Amino acid sequence: MNRARSIFHVLLHDETKDKKWMREILAVLALMATIMFIIPAPYTTFGIENLLKGTIAVTLYLSFLSAISKVKDRKYKMLLSLPIDKKTFIFLYSLVVYIKNHMLRVMPIILSVLAVSGYYGKLTFLQCAVAVIVFAAAGFFTSLCGITAIIFVYDHNFIRFKPRRSLMKFSWLRREFVRFSSDKVILINHLGYSVFILFFIVNALITFRVEGGFLLFVLSLLSTCSTPGVLFSYEKPYRNLLQSLPVSIKKLYWGKYVFSITITVPLYVAAYTIVYIYAPLTYTIDLLVLLLCSLMLITFIKLYYDYKRPNYNWSHSRQMFEHPRKYKLWGMSMAVSVTLMLYSYVTILGILAVQLLVTWFFLYLIKKGDTVNES
Repeated sequence: MNRARSIFHVLLHDETKDKKWMREILAVLALMATIMFIIPAPYTTFGIENLLKGTIAVTLYLSFLSAISKVKDRKYKMLLSLPIDKKTFIFLYSLVVYIKNHMLRVMPIILSVLAVSGYYGKLTFLQCAVAVIVFAAAGFFTSLCGITAIIFVYDHNFIRFKPRRSLMKFSWLRREFVRFSSDKVILINHLGYSVFILFFIVNALITFRVEGGFLLFVLSLLSTCSTPGVLFSYEKPYRNLLQSLPVSIKKLYWGKYVFSITITVPLYVAAYTIVYIYAPLTYTIDLLVLLLCSLMLITFIKLYYDYKRPNYNWSHSRQMFEHPRKYKLWGMSMAVSVTLMLYSYVTILGILAVQLLVTWFFLYLIKKGDTVNES
């Protein structure tokens, strides 16, 4: 028992090290407050069945992502060499992932939704209590299944991670695509986020019949895609090599920028197409232009921030996305993209002018902060 407890603490520390818990708690409380007091109740009173399906899907996705990242980590084989059998290791790691992902990320959202449903009489207190137990149990079972599945296919060589290729064989742009397609953590994170946003938009349109400003707010969530904000941080294994070679930082920067735009444009176009099919007269081609302009500006901000302040404090790529600076990137992105809500009241040029002004302000702050740090 003591041995299992010790290994559990090792796994928990590895997953949660360098966490700013006060900041994490404040972010969770802010999210819960938004769901309970800001978003209109008709949009948050989900049916139990749909909520359970969504919970299982999100928990399974996070479990897959965590397990793939873990088996890629160099410490994975070292952990397996500890005096504990494989089944116990999988159970303990599933418990850690369950606490970190389901209990601290998914359950607060579920509790908020159930609170709104109970307050408006959609569910009784007893139904809410039973639902909490069911969601908690389903989350752990899903985490256990996801972790077990990934470790099983990895240990039986059904998935393999190819060694890095030499940087000199590729152009900067091609290099980004090769790394993106070969790193399953970053690829799944990006695809999973895209599918979730599109599902959220479809569900909002079909189930809740949202329209107007709230739908534009939903579209602004496209800007929270995190891939462009970690591309320079991802250079951690190669930073010494890049500094020693006659590398053009401009070519590297614009290669990453074009790459970021290329992998994100399909998400924006798909989201616009869904909205246009639902309301062809309200959301014209002008909205697509605004979305793409927002994409270009937001991507530039994220990439510039990561260029000036790369995060090298990670041992496996999933930790790049979990750094507390993600809240700054989300905040800057939303500040630019939320101007879409002026679509029905201001001309396109007016919105673009506001977006350019906000973008310039953030770039100024990033550059100024970098100057202060150097001095």
